[in-house]
Amino acid sequence: MESQIVEYNDDLELYLEKIGQLFDIPRIINEPQGNPQIINYYLINKLPYRFGNSWEGFMHCGISYDGKHKKGDLKEQARIIERYFHDINAKKVLELAYGLGANSAFLAKRNPEITFEGVDLSNKPLRRYTKIPNLHLQLGDYHDLGAFEDNAYDIAFVIEALCYSTNKLQVLREVKKKLRRGGLFIVIDAYTRDRLIPLSQTEDIMWKLIAKNTAIETFESTSDVEAYMREEYSIIVTKDYSQCVLPSIERWESLTHYYCNHPIFARIANRLIPFDIVKHVMVVLFLPISVRMQVGCYYIHVLKNDK
Repeated sequence: MESQIVEYNDDLELYLEKIGQLFDIPRIINEPQGNPQIINYYLINKLPYRFGNSWEGFMHCGISYDGKHKKGDLKEQARIIERYFHDINAKKVLELAYGLGANSAFLAKRNPEITFEGVDLSNKPLRRYTKIPNLHLQLGDYHDLGAFEDNAYDIAFVIEALCYSTNKLQVLREVKKKLRRGGLFIVIDAYTRDRLIPLSQTEDIMWKLIAKNTAIETFESTSDVEAYMREEYSIIVTKDYSQCVLPSIERWESLTHYYCNHPIFARIANRLIPFDIVKHVMVVLFLPISVRMQVGCYYIHVLKNDK
């Protein structure tokens, strides 16, 4: 899947220069990321995510079809997944990396006849979600799903979290063991866009800053991850939602412009706010730029266990 480059007015070099005056860019992009960093990232950013994104605990971006972000757009991923429940008469569903439990809780309340289970490396669900009778969430690493029953699930899904794995094929194989034949694995995630022209040096630095500041080692390309998927599954749906997530990830972009353009304010913020929180300003600044410049992309894949 190749894409032509479209020119925009985002002055990436200028923003990188300003960010470089406030942060040690080489140190950040050379830091290795793994489970300890992922756990720390979500522990420290739990409240910022709730205040800045959703008090209900939705930790991903919204999907907006009309170009304007609305609170309900954060539930669109779950709604898309829900449509497949009825198609295959699902009775048992597994979520990988449930975060604070918002997606499975939303779906469990709407589908009381379905049993929902989930696993997450770093988070316990919000207390309100532990009281839902058909929802069972536990801590664990999605690279090893031995705690879950084999050949038992009709649907598994993961939202914006497969990107954390440096061994995605192992995750895909673990999920396949748990799905019944004909079951579906729905993957909603961000990737490096496949394109004709390689990333420039500034684009590469921007993309690495986004990854490392969200505890991701590297974003793999869509085509590389699809190659892993095809080893174990049939890909029955591939859809690019990059433009649909732009309204959500652009919401706080103007605040990061203020931060970059007022270095005295930025340095005070850097001193008062923990580094693992304040560094997220780079993600908020660069993520919409990366989509507009066709560096990053956001896809939904529906995989079928029929091999």
